[in-house]
Amino acid sequence: MAWNEPGGNGKDPWSGKGGDQGPPDLDEVVKKLQEKFGGIFGGGKPSRGGASVGGGSGPGSKSISVVIVIALLIWLASGIYIVEPAERGVVLRFGAYSETTRPGPHWHIPFPIEKVIPVNVDQITSFRHKATMLTRDENIVDVEFTIQSRIQDAADYLFQDRDPNKTMRDATETAVRETIGKSDLDFILTQGRGVTADRIKSGAQGLIDTYKAGLIITSVNMQPAKPPEQVKSAFDDAIKACPSHSRCQCLPGSSNCRG
Repeated sequence: MAWNEPGGNGKDPWSGKGGDQGPPDLDEVVKKLQEKFGGIFGGGKPSRGGASVGGGSGPGSKSISVVIVIALLIWLASGIYIVEPAERGVVLRFGAYSETTRPGPHWHIPFPIEKVIPVNVDQITSFRHKATMLTRDENIVDVEFTIQSRIQDAADYLFQDRDPNKTMRDATETAVRETIGKSDLDFILTQGRGVTADRIKSGAQGLIDTYKAGLIITSVNMQPAKPPEQVKSAFDDAIKACPSHSRCQCLPGSSNCRG
């Protein structure tokens, strides 16, 4: 039976009258949503007309602003750093070298924009180099050196050379071979020991500077040179054959002297 026919009991589906309720009013739904979200973010309660009391500048908005300011201050403060007296601070900006800072307090743009790598430039490292060489006068000699070094340029040490310590060893070996190969045995064994060490230091440092390894040699100490064990007995016999000749050069394995 149609609703508008006699006996339809006046159940008009569009008017909301009758026993069944129609869908909720759209304004009422919006109003309830405003109340819920206003409670979550601490906003003012909606007024009778549906507008929020306080105009969006209530306690919730102020709290968010305070949190943002505090977070920004903490982030900025994280950029403060101190370089120790024995260190240098290498500053990277987006992973690329920016500058090197000296000892003392500093500030950099915090992560992820910049980062600081501390490098100890006062720490001394050392290694030994042993080799069997042929001298200019065709004598075989065993030599041993102790080389000490430290970092001179922190940025070069970190970025200019793949392996600065290996470069140091290779440069030292090259300098030793060149220096011993240009020296006579008698010079190496006697008064030339200090001069030989100085020449090796100068030659190795020149190579290190060429490769920008960032290292500086602080000292080269040469141990007393000696003949290899295989020819030591022949070497001793040659020395005994000319004990009174201070400038005598004797070849190992021979009893003859050249004065």
